[in-house]
Amino acid sequence: LSLGTWSSTNGLLQEDWNAMYKLIANANNAIYYINQMTQISPEEKSQFTAEARFLRASAYMDLTDNWGPVILITDANLANPDYLDQTAPTSVENIDSFLINELDEVASILPVNYLNNSIYNSNDVGRATKGAALTMLAKLYLRAHDWQNVVTMTQEVMALNQYSLYPTYLGLFKESNKWCSENIFSAISDANTNGTELLNHFGPVDHPVVQNRWQYYTVNWDFYNTFGDEDERKQCFFAEYMGTDGLLHKQAPFMGAEPAEGEFYMPDVATRKYADDETTTYYDGHSVNILRYADVLLSRAEALNEISGPTGEAIDLINQVKARSHAKLLVLSDYNQSSLR
Repeated sequence: LSLGTWSSTNGLLQEDWNAMYKLIANANNAIYYINQMTQISPEEKSQFTAEARFLRASAYMDLTDNWGPVILITDANLANPDYLDQTAPTSVENIDSFLINELDEVASILPVNYLNNSIYNSNDVGRATKGAALTMLAKLYLRAHDWQNVVTMTQEVMALNQYSLYPTYLGLFKESNKWCSENIFSAISDANTNGTELLNHFGPVDHPVVQNRWQYYTVNWDFYNTFGDEDERKQCFFAEYMGTDGLLHKQAPFMGAEPAEGEFYMPDVATRKYADDETTTYYDGHSVNILRYADVLLSRAEALNEISGPTGEAIDLINQVKARSHAKLLVLSDYNQSSLR
């Protein structure tokens, strides 16, 4: 993968592809058969199919993000006896048109939240909402460089008054914080029923507290060193610790340096993003945050800059996110369109 070799012989890629199309198949079947049911109300049909359509849209967003043109198959194909025959991929532009229509429609159906919902009678956090559909639309327009529609969609999300930044970055991804006002759409899990292995992948090797982890998802030291010491985000890495191997794990002072006795120079650095110290189980219950309010603010700032260069609003939006982690704030007069980009 690091060499840019993408092939169906790679198990990880094949697993991703299969999972996305399994979601699409499940959604298509749900939409197709729910619409034929006679024992549920029109309101229930509308709600249930809107949720399935949102999930299907999320899968097509992932597919086109990864592979570009892919095969577009919907519930409309299920009435065709030959719908499983191999067909040519659909262009990203045509899939985008389909997704825009889908997300526009489901945004008008899905509730803003599930408090006292007439169908579920509970606050079912994690379900698709109006804000989730609008945010996915904003990200779709962002990908297409349709800056004005990004500004329009993000304004609609902000106007819902449902979301805000979590007050501390250090607590944002903890397992105990499965859901908060920053989450717009997340896959919610529980360690005992549908646990994930996020902690295992993000955690460091040979750590005395966060043990038996694999350090799969890391950042390079150049990226780590871009954070100022005042920035809480810099605390979200396992940058130096005494390992269970008896060696001090740390950053090399310069490239090619040989470690001193008792030290180990890590080639990269593990992040605490999902590897918090409060979780010790193999299968953890971290929620997987797919759409966050920080996405909305930064997407809007990017679009505003592309339309007219740096503005007070764009700088303020970025600074809201930076201030949450106590990072050094931007100053409008320091930037032009290119440097802010």
